Amino acid sequence: MMPITEFLSCTNFIDDFECFSYQQKHHAKTYVTGLIASGNKTVEGISKRVLQSKSERALNKFLNQYDWDEDRLNRERLTALQQRNETRWSQDGVVILDDSVTHRTGDQLPNAGWFYDHAENDTVWGQNLVFSQYADEKTTYPLGFRLYEKEAESKIDHAKALVNEAHEVGVPADTYLFDSWYCSQELVEHVESYDRDWISVLKSNRHVEYGGEMIRVDALAERIDTTEREVDGETYNIWTKKLNVSKLGEKKVLISEKVTDDEDEENPVKYLVTNKIDAPTTQLIRTYSMRWRIETFFRDSKQDLGFEDCEVERDAGANRHWHLLMLAYSCLRLGVADSALGTVLSQTTSLCNDLKHSLQEAVQNLLSWTLNNADQGVDGLMDELEGVFI
Repeated sequence: MMPITEFLSCTNFIDDFECFSYQQKHHAKTYVTGLIASGNKTVEGISKRVLQSKSERALNKFLNQYDWDEDRLNRERLTALQQRNETRWSQDGVVILDDSVTHRTGDQLPNAGWFYDHAENDTVWGQNLVFSQYADEKTTYPLGFRLYEKEAESKIDHAKALVNEAHEVGVPADTYLFDSWYCSQELVEHVESYDRDWISVLKSNRHVEYGGEMIRVDALAERIDTTEREVDGETYNIWTKKLNVSKLGEKKVLISEKVTDDEDEENPVKYLVTNKIDAPTTQLIRTYSMRWRIETFFRDSKQDLGFEDCEVERDAGANRHWHLLMLAYSCLRLGVADSALGTVLSQTTSLCNDLKHSLQEAVQNLLSWTLNNADQGVDGLMDELEGVFI
């Protein structure tokens, strides 16, 4: 029977970490288990769901006062992920840079303010975090984050710091992906200083040199002829050429439009730009499509792991909450790798699907145990049930 205890509480994963004392490991496992399993992912909700209510004070102290290094935790988390083939990073992977806005209510939260949320097409009160994410064909997980503060360092500055961190921890991925907001001369030159490639999207009003004049990239549509190509079973109208791009210099520009019969499907033209001058067109489209992995991380973390649920007013506590959330996400990835369904789930990008399949397996294993241990009685069954969740 698969040890589902290991999948949910991540005992073997966290017990190897040296950043925690023995008692702190217990609190870390409690908090991570609560982020995964509890409906209410605040400290109070986790303590009531996973522990006795009287343990809330100790869990709060672990988050806000105990002496442990969250940066060391992050390094040990990434090191542990490299011990498994299913989660080990490689040169063929990518690093994705993007930010997400949390929707919050407290006015005393660290760096809280009004931010434009592209997902909502509106300005919301919350916190804005810049993340780096690793992804390849078999797995994806966050690498690090920075909490953005207006009137301080820019999001580009935070993205550059995350590039530095990825280099320092040894991420071998050759290519960085980011959207048009991050497509700045400052960031691309910083990525290239590490001898790395990048692929981004150009805003439609970005200027390129064509026919001896600087024109908007969306104006190219009136002057070019596209070629129909198939990429991973989808048909695209494509045009590509090396052009001088405003503030970026000589880069490869790729214009693609997905062909679809679905009238309800939004199908904007994509203007890709990259320093991978000699890369095949289909490879560029396929590689940039992996940028969606960070969107699924944001969605899953908000819906299932309490990304927005921690109303911690201290900087240290909020920072630790998000580090423990990354640990919870990574534990689930390792749980899937250990699972008998790991091969099937290796292509899954949604955490919801991972959890659904893992719960199905847990129920199947519990039924199997019951059939094979009929002599254990109710007490034995209750012991087994307890092991499933803690």
